[in-house]
Amino acid sequence: MMRRSPSPVLLPLLGVTLIVAAATLPAASHAAWVEADVNKDGVVKQVAQFAVLVYGLAHRKEITYVDVVSGETQAAVGGGTNYKLIVVAAKADGDTAQYECLVWGVPGSRSDTWKLHRFKKIRS
Repeated sequence: MMRRSPSPVLLPLLGVTLIVAAATLPAASHAAWVEADVNKDGVVKQVAQFAVLVYGLAHRKEITYVDVVSGETQAAVGGGTNYKLIVVAAKADGDTAQYECLVWGVPGSRSDTWKLHRFKKIRS
């Protein structure tokens, strides 16, 4: 939810009129993280596949999605959903590792509106 900035305030000061306006800042998210059912929620699996694909393309790594181990979701400020996932991905040589990823997106929206914020190896 965005806080609205107040209307500009005009302050006469020594014959000069100053315009003071507060910046509009997003409110901090106070929504709780909720455990996702990675076995039943198809969106979570798609988000995990998206994270692996985007990471591989951005870093020119041959990496493929294997599985999603666990996940949590959180309602994001301004709409959309944050996804905090633990995924398993395989390198070209077949070695697998677990990665923690953080993705923001709006289910049902175009793929170019989704954002991968973090993709960090946590276990080989």
